[in-house]
Amino acid sequence: MKKILVVLIGSVFFVSQGFCVDELSRIQSEIKQTEQQNKKLEEQVKKSEKNVAQTKQDLVRTADRVSNLEEQRGKMQIKIDELDARRDKIQREMSQNQGRVVDAISGILYMSLHPNFDAHDMHDYVLTSAVLSGVSQQFDAEIKRASEQLDELEKIRNARSVEKEKLDRSAKKYTRERNELDKLLKTRSAQNEKLKNQQAALQKKLKALSERAKNISELSAGVGSSEMSVDARFSRRKLNLPVRGRITVRFGEKTALGLTSDGWRIRTRGDVLVSAPADGIVKFADTFRGFGRVVIISHKNGYNTVMTNLGKLDVIPDQEVLAGEPVGRMDADKQEMYMEVRRGNKTVDPARLFRDEN
Repeated sequence: MKKILVVLIGSVFFVSQGFCVDELSRIQSEIKQTEQQNKKLEEQVKKSEKNVAQTKQDLVRTADRVSNLEEQRGKMQIKIDELDARRDKIQREMSQNQGRVVDAISGILYMSLHPNFDAHDMHDYVLTSAVLSGVSQQFDAEIKRASEQLDELEKIRNARSVEKEKLDRSAKKYTRERNELDKLLKTRSAQNEKLKNQQAALQKKLKALSERAKNISELSAGVGSSEMSVDARFSRRKLNLPVRGRITVRFGEKTALGLTSDGWRIRTRGDVLVSAPADGIVKFADTFRGFGRVVIISHKNGYNTVMTNLGKLDVIPDQEVLAGEPVGRMDADKQEMYMEVRRGNKTVDPARLFRDEN
């Protein structure tokens, strides 16, 4: 009996030992598979991050090319408009000049058809001769003026033809670059899907803030900013304006309503590209009362930039952007951006940070 018991116990021991070995082997195999999967996942994450970074760099370069083309095309169109205005003015002058030439010719014809050399005295003869001479001189002057106008009109037509040809040539290039930009923006939008899925609570908070805020200052203060630091390098930089245009109202100047401006008003054209002036994080991207669509970006050392009157937004809150990366486009019907710079709760003169392109 004891022998049987010993055999049974030995059998159980060896079976249990075999079972434990098999289970350990299975667990080790699962760990190895998990490690391999994790390694692949890490590689995918790195690749994804690399793709996102590359997309952002491509966006910066393409946005710069698009902005340059938009600016060039705007200047060409202005030049064409100026040439058209000059052409129309000359044509009006030529029409008036034509009437004067007709009057001069009529005078000469009348004199030639009604000569009067039987004057009773020398005074009448001299007067008639002077009138005829004056009409002749006027005719010569008007003909000369008409010739000069025709020459100038020809130059204007040639110059307009050259500018129009340049504008037409740039159209294909602009369309190509614009399509490339739109494609990159779609790529970035797809890469932001994960971020969008985390936006519900933040969007709710921002919506409540925009409804509660009375003005841009309160809105900017409400979204917060980066931490203040003693690092003054950012404040010594000179940044590019977020949109190409002309500054019409500066910091501290009076507005049309007689109020003191806390920022810059930049006159631009409708539908032009708006880019991030510096690296940062989008804190707000939505409609705000009286200012159209607004983008607020937080930068280093407590700085925020506020950009208004956008017609289209291409960014979402919490999105990191690079300097020069597109954030949207101006409203076609509101061709003026109000831009404000804040540090903490105080407004800052943009001249400290931005290049004056006037």
